[in-house]
Amino acid sequence: MLLAPVARQWPEGGARRFDAVLFDNGETLFYRSDPVASLIELARSRGLELTEEHARRTWAKVRQENAGGFANRLRRNASREAHRSYYVSQYGPLAEIAPGMPELFYAHHKTSVHTMLPYPDTRPVLLALKRSGIRIGIVSNTGWDISEGYAQAGLAHLVDAWVLSWQHGSAKPDPELFLRACDRLGVPPQRVLMVGNDAEADGGAAAVGATTLILPRVAPGECRGLDAVADLVGVAFLREHDGDPDTSRLARVAGAAPKQRILT
Repeated sequence: MLLAPVARQWPEGGARRFDAVLFDNGETLFYRSDPVASLIELARSRGLELTEEHARRTWAKVRQENAGGFANRLRRNASREAHRSYYVSQYGPLAEIAPGMPELFYAHHKTSVHTMLPYPDTRPVLLALKRSGIRIGIVSNTGWDISEGYAQAGLAHLVDAWVLSWQHGSAKPDPELFLRACDRLGVPPQRVLMVGNDAEADGGAAAVGATTLILPRVAPGECRGLDAVADLVGVAFLREHDGDPDTSRLARVAGAAPKQRILT
C-alpha cells in the first residue's frame, strides 16, 4: 500500500474521481457518550449511588480487560451472539457494582442509540455528498443494527447502503464486505473512497481497488476532519454563506484537524 498526502479540492470543472463514499461508523462518523456517566446513571436506576471516582476506577478495570488482539476483534463482530458474549465478558468488572450490571451496560450503553453521537462535521459532510449526487454507504464491524442510531440522529435517509459485519458472518478487512457495499451502491471500487479510522480493518478496501482515507484520532465531540472527504471528492463543504450557525462554526475550525493518511 502506498502512502500519499491528502489532496485538496479538485479544480472547478475538473473530472470527479469518486462516485461514492463508504464510511466506517465508530470513531469515524459517530462516537460514544461518556461510559463513566452511563455507569453512574445505570447504578442510579438500580437504586445505587455510585461516586464518579468509584465509577472511573471500575471502568479502568474494564479497559484493562479489553486488551484482545485483532483476531478477537474480528470474531466478536461476526454475529450478534459473539458480539454480546464478548462485551458482556469484558464488562465483567462492572458486576462489582451490582449483579447483572455487565448485561445492563451492554444493552443501555454499548448498543443503545442514545449513547451513539455524531461528530459535529458528520451531518455537514453527508449532506454535502448527498446534494452532489455522491452515493453513501456504511461498512461497519458491529454486532447490532447501528442504522437505528442514524435514524435517531436524523441521518439514516442520507445513507444508500448498509453492510454490517454481523449480518454477513465476517468482519473488515474481509474484501467481500467492501465489494458487497460497492455492488449495492452500483459503483465499481475504483470509483469509491473508503473513509475510516483503522488502517488494519478499513485499509482492507485498498485490496479491492478503493482509495482509503484513514483519519487520525480526535477527542469525542471534536470535529472529525471530515472536510478532507469533501476535498477529495470535490464537493462544496461548510461555507460561511450557508447561513447555518453550526456550519459557520465548523468552517472556522475544520482546517485544524490533524493530517490524514490515504491508502491506495
